[in-house]
Order: sequence, then C-alpha cells, then structure tokens
Amino acid sequence: MLKVVIIGANHAGLATARYLLESGRPLEITMIDKNSSLGYIAGATPLLIGNKISSYRNFFSADTEWIAKHVTNFYTDSEVTKVDFGRKRIFAEKSNGKKFNFKYDKLVLATGSRQQNLIVENNELSGIYKLKDLKEALLINQKLSTRKCRDVAVIGGGYIGVEMAVALQARNKNVSLFEVNDHVLNTHYDKEFAQLAQQKLSENGVQVQVDEEILKFEGYNGKLTGIVTTQGNYSVDMVILAVGFLPNTQLGRKHLTCFTNGAYIVNSAQQTSDPDVYAVGDCATSYSKIFKDQMIDFSVADALHGSYVAAKSIVGEKTISDGTVMTNAFRVYGLNFFATGLTTEMAYKRGIEIEYVDYEDWVLLPAMLNNNKAKVRLIYTKEDRYLVGAQICSEADLSGSISTLTLAIQKEMTIDELSFSKFFFYPYFNLPNDLLVKAAQESEKK
Repeated sequence: MLKVVIIGANHAGLATARYLLESGRPLEITMIDKNSSLGYIAGATPLLIGNKISSYRNFFSADTEWIAKHVTNFYTDSEVTKVDFGRKRIFAEKSNGKKFNFKYDKLVLATGSRQQNLIVENNELSGIYKLKDLKEALLINQKLSTRKCRDVAVIGGGYIGVEMAVALQARNKNVSLFEVNDHVLNTHYDKEFAQLAQQKLSENGVQVQVDEEILKFEGYNGKLTGIVTTQGNYSVDMVILAVGFLPNTQLGRKHLTCFTNGAYIVNSAQQTSDPDVYAVGDCATSYSKIFKDQMIDFSVADALHGSYVAAKSIVGEKTISDGTVMTNAFRVYGLNFFATGLTTEMAYKRGIEIEYVDYEDWVLLPAMLNNNKAKVRLIYTKEDRYLVGAQICSEADLSGSISTLTLAIQKEMTIDELSFSKFFFYPYFNLPNDLLVKAAQESEKK
C-alpha cells in the first residue's frame, strides 16, 4: 500500500488529504502538524478583531475532524525535525518530548509560510504583534479590550493591513496605517484604485501614512511606547505587523531546488526537484500564465488548486495545473475592490508593453433603485491585445465579474473577443449591454 505523508495540516495539507481520501485508492495517509488548533482560516482575523463574527470557532475548515478520523495517522502537537530524503524517512518529536519516525513513498510538504519581521531596532518589544495564527489573533483581541490600548499602528498597506485598520477603527481605536510605498495595495491595484481605498480610510478616521519607512521602535521596561519613521515620531500602545510572508521551507531547502525567496519550485504536477516529494500552498511556487514563469501566489485559492493537482498526481491521474493569475478581493467601509492579473505598474516593471482602458457606469439600469456605479480597468498587451489584468471598484458585489475576467485571462482571451462576448440580461443583475463588454469596447476608441 502506498505510504503518503503530509507535513502540515493547513488549508493545503487538509485539502490534499481530502482529495486523496476521495480518490478511493488504497493509501496509507499520515498527517503531522506542530499545532493543536488546525484548519483556522486566517482571513477571519480582521473579522474577529472587528467583532464581525459570532465566534472564531466557526472559522475552521469544516472537514478537519472528518479527515482526522479517516486518515491512517493524524499527529498534532508534533514537529518534524528532519527529513531523510535518501532513505525516505521522517523524524518528528511531540511537544512532550517523545520522538518517533516513519517511512514514506510519497511526501507532501504543506508547511505554509511565516510572517516577515521588521529588521529594525527594538523589534522584540512587548506590544508588537503578527497576524499569522489564531494564538496571535486571540492575544491581539485580548489586548484591545484593555483601556490602556488606545493608539494602534498597522505596518504594511497590503489588503490584510487595510482590513486590519478597518477592524481596529471599529473597536474605537486611534489607528495609523504605515506603508513604505507611495500608495497602499500596491501589489494588486494601481494607484488610481488604491487612492479610492485611502480616501475611504481617511474619511472614517484612519490616518494613512504613505512613503514612510519605519526606522525603529521605542520602548520602556521592555514595552512598546512609540515608532520612529522617516517622517516623525509616533506614540503607540500596539503595533500590528502586516508586512508580508516568506515560504516556510527549512525542512527541504538543502535538498530541493528553491525559488529566489526560498519557495520550493514545483512543476505542473506540483512535484519538486525530487519526484517523490510534492509541495503545495504557500511553501511552493506557482506558474504564471502571464509571465510564463514561476512566481509566488500566497492565496487560499491557489493552495487548494495545487492540492487537487498534487493528489491527482499521487494516485496516478494526469491532471496538470494551469497556473495562477493572482485574483484578489476585499472590502473597505462598504466599497468593494476586485483585481486579477497584472497591474499596469507590474507590467511596466516587467517590460511588458500594455495598454489599458478605464470605464465607469451604473451596474444596473439607471432607473433601478439600490443601484451603484462601478469603475473598471482592463489591461491588455499592446501587440496581440491579450487580456493580462483587470481591476474593479464598486459598492456592488461584482465578484462574478472578476471571476469571468480571471477565466478570460487564463484562457488567453483578447480584449476584442471580450468586447463581442454574449452575456445574459436581467434588470436585477446587470445592464442590457454588460459592464465588461462596454468596458472592453472602449479599447476600440484607442
């Protein structure tokens, strides 16, 4: 019987186990994770902090218990200390000090990522928090409930940092959001769209500090008291770091081929440079449909996709990953943002010659009540006019539209093909000539 070992019971690891179990093949599946609370959905943290959910206990993967019952072995509070890739053997130690080891035929690395720290003076002061796991989220929530915690700084203006700023402001805290670049959300959104988010934040009392680098933290008796930046000094009671993540790949870095940031490089079947070792989720690279090269996509959607491909490959079914286009969505005070593919700034940095069109219109017929406008940007290559990116901003839920654009990019659709696409019409849902079609037709005027 094929022995499959999965290191990591996060989204990617649990999904791989589920797909393997659902295959119906005779497998001996062993899962191991260093934590006891498994399957926590980290995206719930801003909702937890902002008192938007009834209980964090409802934000765990629903099938964790089912998987634990059906796999052959399920070890928690157990850390893998070494992988002998030559002998195909795992060495681990439980939190009580008990050591054990076992063999594998196929190994799946789902070790996730670790949050980056700011390499500045006094970065270990009490009062500086990260956002990676449930334990840290509960500590933040507890600290926010004290009267002494009034001034909070969020460092990092990505969408997680923005969502945390909104959540903290909902707790009646004085919130400052620091971003080293000239606008927030620079990974997924162009400046024109990011400024819409910045405006919403400012209107609701969040102090947005862009073009500002953190130089050091200040403290007294080991406790945080302030921040020193390139633009001034700030008194704070708490700092929340949202400065990005790095792949957690210490176990296999010496044996497996890695990307520039340390992620395991995988092929279209999620295999690493060792064909009996697979990597899924944040610890692995993804293939970019646009760049035709390896890249990093720290997203749950990409992790689940990679898990499906890895499981199929392990049981001998030919399923090839079609890569990622980096799709993203979030909300700021009722204003929804959606993005997929490249931003214009990303394309320029990569030397890709692009054009783009901006279009704004009502989502529904102008006569309809409860109507909203939407801003759309479509980005396409200058020479062959392939769609390579899109951004949407609206108070309406246009998640279906961004999913359509994601699929269009994956299937290498041109903006001209989009402009002639046929969509349904119903007054409660869209316009007679769909918003995306009208936006695409703007390219004909260029």
